Amino acid sequence: MHRFGCRHSDNTIDVTFSVREADASIEVMLDIDFLLHPSWPSVDHLVLRPLRDGAEREVTVRLPADLEASYRFVRRARSEAGPAAGLDALRELVASGEADPDYPVFMSDAFGSGTTASRLVGPDAAPGHPVWAPGEQPEVALIRRHIALSDRTVTLLVPDTVQAVRRLVLMLDGDVWLDSLGIETAAARWNHGRAEPAAFAIIPTPDREMLAERDAIAALVVERVMPAVCGALGAQVAAEHVAIVGQSYGGLAAAGIVADRPERVGTAVVSSGSFWFVPGYDARDEADPGQLTRDLREASLPHSRFLLHAGREEGGMIDQSRMFADAALAAGASVTLETRPGGHDYAWYRHAVFDALEQW
Repeated sequence: MHRFGCRHSDNTIDVTFSVREADASIEVMLDIDFLLHPSWPSVDHLVLRPLRDGAEREVTVRLPADLEASYRFVRRARSEAGPAAGLDALRELVASGEADPDYPVFMSDAFGSGTTASRLVGPDAAPGHPVWAPGEQPEVALIRRHIALSDRTVTLLVPDTVQAVRRLVLMLDGDVWLDSLGIETAAARWNHGRAEPAAFAIIPTPDREMLAERDAIAALVVERVMPAVCGALGAQVAAEHVAIVGQSYGGLAAAGIVADRPERVGTAVVSSGSFWFVPGYDARDEADPGQLTRDLREASLPHSRFLLHAGREEGGMIDQSRMFADAALAAGASVTLETRPGGHDYAWYRHAVFDALEQW
């Protein structure tokens, strides 16, 4: 469970997280990505301490009062040596995380770990996009079609109220949006009352390493998925009416497709894009721009659009997004960049995507 405590003058609030764990040999830690990841492996301040009865554990942390984030509890055997350093050890631990058993608002964790997280919504958090609000099913129905490719099945959501669809949203990491976030209801609500409804093509990318390979992901989306989708729709969709959505590596992929194939895809909606990426080594902690940003220095993109978001708590990801935005503007593209209260997290991505589609 989590509960809110003392407010502070800098718009932060104390949040106490608690869970039961009777085994004294097990250590329980709080996993919120922008708290756990930068402090790894010096995570003592995130370890839940036993209360008087020994079974109840809790820890209090100070968080932005407007935050929307996902959190989990991770358990490991106590060790005199402490946690192992390195990204691989952190990823292994995070993949074992579990949702808060005493808080019923869950969302499936993204980025391939397959675990479930609980959602924290601060007392000053924005209401978010209304497509995610609980309530009745939307009046506009979507027809679900399955497009089988040789290595994956694309789910196409088509409004049943129009004869011809002229707008298309391509969503990378579609397995997360479809299986975990309830994209069908959200897409139907977004289309309700709209003069030009859009079809949503949900593209699963379980092979997430492909997302950083520009040629491979462009070949998948532009040369395989789009012809199949347009065939199912019975019409071609002009580039200015095609938007591609991606987060993290998927955001890098979406931006790369618009940069490399502007004649087919006109708009990229990017949350926490991995613009630090450089082929051949891990450059995520470097201050220099990544490969895609560098390549934009030679590009001309007068008809392209990039709708970018980064989490306010993501540190260097914000700087990388700003460098990419500057390079895209210099190439002639239309660019917006917003920071959102949160970390590397679908808790706010889901709102940012539909806020961006309102501008598209």
